[in-house]
Amino acid sequence: MVGATGVYIALTTIFVYLGVLLSVAYFTLMERKSLSSFGIRLGPDKTSFLGFAQPITDGVKLFMKEFVVPANSASIVFLAIPSISLILCLLGWQVFPSFAVSSWASNDVLFFLVVSSLNAHIAIMSGWSSNSKYASIGGVRGFAQVISYEICLSICLIVVVIISSSMSFFSIAESGWSVWWGFFWFPVVLLWLTVCLAEANRAPFDLVEAESELVSGFNTEYSAGGFALLFIAEYGMILLLCSVTVFSFFQNPDMLNVAGLCWAFSKVMFLVFFFVWSRSALPRLRYDFLMMACWSSLLPFILGVYCLIFFVSKF
Repeated sequence: MVGATGVYIALTTIFVYLGVLLSVAYFTLMERKSLSSFGIRLGPDKTSFLGFAQPITDGVKLFMKEFVVPANSASIVFLAIPSISLILCLLGWQVFPSFAVSSWASNDVLFFLVVSSLNAHIAIMSGWSSNSKYASIGGVRGFAQVISYEICLSICLIVVVIISSSMSFFSIAESGWSVWWGFFWFPVVLLWLTVCLAEANRAPFDLVEAESELVSGFNTEYSAGGFALLFIAEYGMILLLCSVTVFSFFQNPDMLNVAGLCWAFSKVMFLVFFFVWSRSALPRLRYDFLMMACWSSLLPFILGVYCLIFFVSKF
């Protein structure tokens, strides 16, 4: 029985990992087509039918190129960072294969917070190991940004945990809250989405990868397969944040059956489109405004919500 359970968990995990990698590939295609439509121009449409093979050809091209290691870099750390970033991304998705076996007894929320907080080290270590001024500035920016906004993200999830009385995303989904709960707490949801944009280094909070000033930020010196792994990890974390948002704020009571999962998937796709839309519609903030928004506006607001929920839950 134990062996069969282990095989089932392993197969479920592999299935989810393959699904994440495939989703990341076509997420990039959807983003490129959406951005081209927003800009009233043509997107990728030459490779295969309507460009559907474009992610495959891009992946083959990247992994066939030469991976160049800068001469003055810390080569061991430089080579290890892309693999570590992908491992952290896939570890974050471990909260979702767990629904097959007693998920309601696990601490998925705590596990997610631990994994997401480790992403700060990817930016700072890749910038330091590259020994490049552009990468170093991007790494320092990324570390400060993720550390700051991680506080707001953690408190938002603690508010959800207090209300649902559970540390598992799937138990939260089973707690009876409906999709209207997210609309009822719309200010908290709006703050959560803002923090997610900053955590994922997406516009208008993409100061870590600002092309206009840092070339490409912390991954400036990465090429070929190393750049591809960092790229996959970044987009995989965006999909993970969208999934966590649905399970935390926009869940429906029947989420754990087939119809409920399909409805949850449609909401995840809507949030993914929100990430793409924000990149095309919102201007990039100045870095001091970015940090001021966190410490002067977002953090006091979510602390006030936390205190309100904490005291209300005591009565």
